Amino acid sequence: MAVVSTLLSALPPVSTLAVYLVLVVGVVFAIHILSQLIIPANPKQPPTVFSWVPLLGNAVQFGMDPITFLKDCQKKYGDVFTFTMVGKRVTVCLGADGNQFVFNSKQSLSSAAQAYNHMTKFVFGPDVVYDAPHAVFMEQKKFIKAGLNSDCFREHVPMIVEETENFFKTYGNSGSFDAYEAFAQLVIRTASRCLMGKEIYNNLDGSVAKLYYDLDQGFQPINFIFPNLPLPSYRRRDVAREKMAELYSSIIQRRKEQNDTDNSDLLQALIDATYKDGSHIPDHHIAGMLIAVLFGGQHTSATTSSWTVLELAAQPELVKALLQEQIDKLGSVQADLTFDNLKDMPLLEACIRETLRLHPPIFQMMRKVVADKVVFEKYNLEIPKGNHLCAAPGVTQIDPVYFDEPLKYNPYRWLEKSDPVHQMEQGDDANIDYGFGAVGISSRSPFLPFGAGRHRCIGEQFGYLQLKTIISTFVRTFDFENLNGKVPGSDYTSMVVVPQHPAKVRYTRRA
Repeated sequence: MAVVSTLLSALPPVSTLAVYLVLVVGVVFAIHILSQLIIPANPKQPPTVFSWVPLLGNAVQFGMDPITFLKDCQKKYGDVFTFTMVGKRVTVCLGADGNQFVFNSKQSLSSAAQAYNHMTKFVFGPDVVYDAPHAVFMEQKKFIKAGLNSDCFREHVPMIVEETENFFKTYGNSGSFDAYEAFAQLVIRTASRCLMGKEIYNNLDGSVAKLYYDLDQGFQPINFIFPNLPLPSYRRRDVAREKMAELYSSIIQRRKEQNDTDNSDLLQALIDATYKDGSHIPDHHIAGMLIAVLFGGQHTSATTSSWTVLELAAQPELVKALLQEQIDKLGSVQADLTFDNLKDMPLLEACIRETLRLHPPIFQMMRKVVADKVVFEKYNLEIPKGNHLCAAPGVTQIDPVYFDEPLKYNPYRWLEKSDPVHQMEQGDDANIDYGFGAVGISSRSPFLPFGAGRHRCIGEQFGYLQLKTIISTFVRTFDFENLNGKVPGSDYTSMVVVPQHPAKVRYTRRA
């Protein structure tokens, strides 16, 4: 030690500081690594994934390719394990039992609000979704679900067809385009026209598009880790939310003053709704709920429609089969698409389900443990307070335990009613009503792209309708193939898993 001190004293002050810093960092790393190797693991808790870097933990491996990381951990540690991500301890629960454990956990044990509200409240605004008391949030979900009904859907289908046809009219007779960029633009137009109101739709090419973009930048992975940094993108997010709230408030006031109530959009449904105490929904609540609906639906439908077209572009026989299905069911591909006849196209729905299985837009969903501990009885494991529980449909949906040839895009698997996955979708918890109607599917299903339990996505029916209408219209308009001959890989740099850029499709307009 005396030798080290002598050497340090001979160095210039700056060099001495640098050496001390290196020594401190080295000691911290050594303690972190040795503590994992020497200190016995708690047998009552899930095994912890080894990491080299303190605090950061496994964030780099997870961020680069989360599906591969989780699958590798599953092979080594089993279906339940804990990893560290920038100071957060995440306990992953895989498989059908893992899905059920996370999605059916009681509010008093684990909380979705505690997992997400630190990020979502800055995008959606106060007093809505996870920022509202749980009972109020369930009321808000009920309002939205009531506004997404069959009568409205019947009016929405021709709107979506018209938007899709008009959007692709500018593409000419042949050429190529980036699938995700194109369908992201199209979906925001269809969603805005059907849900957000004609006033928002008519201004999509103006300031509203910029507000959408600035809000979207508040939904990045960095926002989940650091929800409120003093950076320009965070400030633009906050300004955009305030302006959207003001815009919706002005639209609501105009509709009331002019008695403009004959609208089939979700905005009108929320204007007409009242809470249990008889009070009308405040304007800023309506704005926040509509922003939440837009983000949930737009991201899901944009990614799923682009992935579906990319997968179909690699299998021309499937495109022919989809065209033939329209001819068989409708008489010709010139017949109008309707809410009712879209329900009678099983292969079309199977293609979308298969896309959601292989490419779920949200591959994981979290809850935060708020009780002293949560016990996973199947494995007799305790997850301590503060840990994040994580269900990962993106892993379970490609598990060979549940799906034959799980990495193969095969829509026909969904037409086999004897497939055990269909039986697993049924269960006692499928009929539970948390205040917005029965959830409709068991949380033990290995196929849960829309989640399960009390936080199951209520926009699923509209999402399927929108996707089926867009894909049907696209297929009857173009013949197409992937420009580079294969389906692109996944981009995990955003909260929603999109195709890697470029994701080009070559098209030829049908005669």
